[in-house]
Amino acid sequence: MFAIVNHLHLNVPVEQIRLGAEQDGVSLLKEMPGFQGINLVKVADDRMIVILYWDSTANADSGAKIFGPSWFAKNIAPFLASEQQRSAGEVILHYSK
Repeated sequence: MFAIVNHLHLNVPVEQIRLGAEQDGVSLLKEMPGFQGINLVKVADDRMIVILYWDSTANADSGAKIFGPSWFAKNIAPFLASEQQRSAGEVILHYSK
């Protein structure tokens, strides 16, 4: 499993982004090959962490090429208060009960 982690500082409430992600963003992601899941973590009213899970680096890269210029560019990028911080890597431990 491969994860993309985005730290976002917004100029709108996190809840506004969550609603759009829940309504439209997840639907688009679910159709992409290799997509395995997403977590949105509210850090503050204007800060969130987005964790995207993919089955491989290649599918994560392909997904980013579609999702980034389309949904992200329209629904998140205009509301960034500062540049996003992005990290990516292999998930070496994942557990959920």
